[in-house]
Amino acid sequence: MTQSETKHDHSAPSSMCPHYEAAMELLAKRWTGLILTTLLDQSARFSKISTAVDGISDRMLSQRLVELEEIGMVERKVDATKRPVLVEYASTQMARELAPVFSALQNWAEKWMPAQVKS
Repeated sequence: MTQSETKHDHSAPSSMCPHYEAAMELLAKRWTGLILTTLLDQSARFSKISTAVDGISDRMLSQRLVELEEIGMVERKVDATKRPVLVEYASTQMARELAPVFSALQNWAEKWMPAQVKS
């Protein structure tokens, strides 16, 4: 049987790399990729991220930012010398290393995915 003829038993235990599975689970969470893409080139305040990621609620954005900070993909910077206190979020090296992945996905999407019409 050739490689292209190989049958996959989807009921069998997964033979995927656990690191790959964890990465896919993280990136598959709704809004995560869009948040990270927004922060790739520059840090941003909460309101700017919220505007860039159309449709995300403040509660969900806050939750995702906390999750991404906990795993080391986003850094929260607080400047308490300003009034009001200035809080910005920035991508870490860990997140910035995904830039080629997001770029490749963008190219693929432009070729194969229909644009979503916003109502």
